[in-house]
Amino acid sequence: MVNTKLNNWLSFGANMGVVIGLVLVAYQINQETELTKIQLFSEATSSRKEFNQAMMGSDPLEVVARSIETPNELTLAELHIMDMYLLSALNELRRLEQLREAGLGVDAEVEGFHVLYFGSDFAQAWFQEYGGNSEFEATRESIRNTDPAWVIKFFDRVLERLDNDAGQSLSRDGVVGE
Repeated sequence: MVNTKLNNWLSFGANMGVVIGLVLVAYQINQETELTKIQLFSEATSSRKEFNQAMMGSDPLEVVARSIETPNELTLAELHIMDMYLLSALNELRRLEQLREAGLGVDAEVEGFHVLYFGSDFAQAWFQEYGGNSEFEATRESIRNTDPAWVIKFFDRVLERLDNDAGQSLSRDGVVGE
């Protein structure tokens, strides 16, 4: 009788071990599935980024600067370059948001990223026209709450600091007013 009770308890313990093992395996499979989704999303983002970079050409910064200083003077080709540039920025924000949701520490990158890329009148107008309907809510709100003159103000402060430190004028041509 004692042997039977011991065997029953051992059998029960073994069965519980199997059940707990199956629960852990299911949890690991779920985690692997989520990581695979994140990896696929990241790869798709990288692919879109490569395409957008190819469409922008080798040096889009001149067009980006013109979009900040004189956006109404952009040619159709330059408008397309800016579209690819801002789509790339938006895709990167999506990727960072997904990494943040996965628990990775990218909060500072996310918070600074939207200001740098969407802190101009042109970028704000582009985003409003684009709509951002499929964006993450936090990204949408961060972009909408970005000062549209942020880039101009930032570089004006940098130039002012240089002016004050060096005692010489380093103003750039065609400064857009605040």
